[in-house]
Amino acid sequence: MEYKVYRSITEMGESAWDSYVSKRFFLSYNYLATLEKACQQLEYRYVLTLNQENFVSLCYFQIIPFSGTSLNQYLPTSNYFFRKLYENTLAKVRTNLLVLGNIIFTCENGVLVADKYKNNAEEYIQKSLSLAIETMDKIPLGTMISENIKSVSTKMFCPKQFHIFQVEDRMELNLMELDSFDSYMDRLQSKYRIRVRKVLDLNQNTQVVNINKENFSEYRSQIEKLFLNVLENSKFKLTTISVDYFYQFLLKVERFKMKGYINDNQLVGFVTYFQLDTIIEVHYAGLDYAANQKVKIYNFMLIDMIQEAFNLSIKRVCFGRTAQELKSTLGALPFATLSSLRINKGILNLLTPVFLNNMVPEKWVLRSPFKTK
Repeated sequence: MEYKVYRSITEMGESAWDSYVSKRFFLSYNYLATLEKACQQLEYRYVLTLNQENFVSLCYFQIIPFSGTSLNQYLPTSNYFFRKLYENTLAKVRTNLLVLGNIIFTCENGVLVADKYKNNAEEYIQKSLSLAIETMDKIPLGTMISENIKSVSTKMFCPKQFHIFQVEDRMELNLMELDSFDSYMDRLQSKYRIRVRKVLDLNQNTQVVNINKENFSEYRSQIEKLFLNVLENSKFKLTTISVDYFYQFLLKVERFKMKGYINDNQLVGFVTYFQLDTIIEVHYAGLDYAANQKVKIYNFMLIDMIQEAFNLSIKRVCFGRTAQELKSTLGALPFATLSSLRINKGILNLLTPVFLNNMVPEKWVLRSPFKTK
């Protein structure tokens, strides 16, 4: 087997890249090249495996600057002495993490293996991990394997030294048996249908605008403010993006869309999404929380995504991972995923479960809004 390591997707070139991986949008050349430009705070590695010039596998990595203080909120609080010990230890941690997969769009695991080679997928992934680490100036403090890695192979990939942990459920709405928004409303039980109608009534005067590369500058400062609102309310994030991220994707990626919501002559929310052939993948959003209390603008955005799916004859909507219970009231179902983490220092790796056990997603109640058949 021949392994080739690239630090940028441009080193291979578009035609060569897409000849190997054109079937997956989030591994396509155009998407990844735009991501590199939009998120320059990250480093990237691509490990390609070939067998006599035939494609075997691809592993896609991101290298993320990491500060240990971002884990302080997950420390155990029962013992003051141990908490201070952990805090002092974390304060000294400034390093890089190597992630197999994409932390900016978290539903992509970053691994592609040709069908005829899937029985040996673990071998190619392990070798790719080693090669990616060899390209770094220092061994990263941690190595994280993104979710859905088991979809690559029926075998259990993560070795024992990796600590497996659950991340928030991916919430997905299936519209296969419905042909219009009216039919969707008819399928809802009365109390959930009333809730949707109430949100629509509250937003009768909310204007929905398509934000694109031509008019982005007009809304830029408001977009930045709304996005910062959401970031400040996020419990944990490995990295952050700037508002220019949205402009780069509007500029370069046709499937990337952005909608703004104007109420009382103010932009009070926006949502971004990828319009793919069979699914709408909802991405980042921004929100005015005061307006949300008044007219439930976030609920309105979710409902608008359902309406958009029907308008485009797309039968699935992925709402992402936040506000799971709210999304379940619209019919979205959870899909649990696992990630895994290894700290590349023995003693610290033994302490890793202390943090991971405190990072368990919050429990929530799954609602069943559809009428039983």
